Amino acid sequence: MALAVSALSQVCKSMRQYLDGEINAPDRSKVTVVLGTPSDTATAGAGDSDHRLNLFFFRFEPPGLFPDTLPGEIGWLRTFCLITPFAAEEDSVSAGENDLRLIGEIIRVFHEKPVFSLSVDDEDYHIQAMFQPLGLDQLNQLWSTQGDTVYRPSILYEISLAPIVPAVPAVASPLAGGLGFEANADMAATTPSRTGSLPEVPVTTPNLALEAWAPAIAFVHQDACAFSFSFALGSAELAAFTPKVWLAGKVGDNVSLQWETWDADAGWQRVVPATVATITSTGIDPDAASAASTEALALPFTDHIGQMLLYAERSYTRTSDGTVLSVRSNPLLISLHAG
Repeated sequence: MALAVSALSQVCKSMRQYLDGEINAPDRSKVTVVLGTPSDTATAGAGDSDHRLNLFFFRFEPPGLFPDTLPGEIGWLRTFCLITPFAAEEDSVSAGENDLRLIGEIIRVFHEKPVFSLSVDDEDYHIQAMFQPLGLDQLNQLWSTQGDTVYRPSILYEISLAPIVPAVPAVASPLAGGLGFEANADMAATTPSRTGSLPEVPVTTPNLALEAWAPAIAFVHQDACAFSFSFALGSAELAAFTPKVWLAGKVGDNVSLQWETWDADAGWQRVVPATVATITSTGIDPDAASAASTEALALPFTDHIGQMLLYAERSYTRTSDGTVLSVRSNPLLISLHAG
C-alpha cells in the first residue's frame, strides 16, 4: 500500500516537475529528472535517456522564524537539495562537459526565476530557491555516504519555506472589528459606561506607479464608508443590509472579491467561487461616498453567529522574472452576534 502524500513530498515533486519542464523544452535534449540519492541514480538504468539529473533532498531545518507557531497551525521548513547531473557522452561532447552544461542550466533557471508558486493540498504557497555554498568538508561528508559512487560536480540549493500542513488544523480565533474601552466610577458601580469606535476610512489612492500595487476597498452604507459592521442575529438592521463595496485601483482592471467565513467549529474557511469585479475608481474618498460606484454582494450567511471577511485580490506577472504573484487589499469585516 502506498504511503500517504505529504506536504513536503508535494513541494519536492513540484520542484522536480518544474526543472523537468525547463530543461526539456522542445528545442533541447531529453534529460530524466529524478528524486533520490546520487548512488541510486548512478546505478539505475538510464531508461529513455542517457542524461539524468538527480535531486537529493538531504537536510531539513526549522525556519528560524515564526517562534509562536502552535500545534495545528501550518509549520515551515528550510529544505536543502543537492543537484547532481549524470550526463553521458554525446557526439563530440564528453560526459564531463554535458555535466557542466546541465549545472549551468540549473543555475540559469533558478537565477531567472528564484520564486515559485506551488500548490500544496489545493493551497498556493511561494517557495524560493537560494544558491548555497558547498564546502570541501561538506562535499566529502555527503559523498562518503554514497558507497562506491564516483563524485560528480554538484550544486546545493535551499528550497524554502516548505509548508507543513496539519491533518487536523487548529481553529483560528475571530478578528476584532473595532476598539473600545470601559470606565468605572468606582468598584461598586453597577452600570459602567462603555464607548467604542470603529476604524475611520481615510482617503485612499493606490500607487499605480508600483508594479505590485494593491487595490483598496471599503463598504458604502447609507452614504457613508466603513471597514467593519456588527449586527445582531435576526435584527432589522441585518435584514436591511446589503454589502456594497467601493473598489479603487487601476480603472478597468479586474479583481477577485473573496469572502472568508468564521465560526467556532470550523474556524476560517474560504468561500468559493470568488466574485470577479471591475475597478471603476482610482481612489476612495469618504466625503464622496454618496456618488461612489459600488459592487453589490450577497452575505455568505445570516443564520448563525460568526464573522465574514472580505478582500479584493489582484494577480500580476512580475516583469523581472515572470513570476505570477497575488496582492490583497485591506480587509473588510462583518460580525454577527447574538441579539
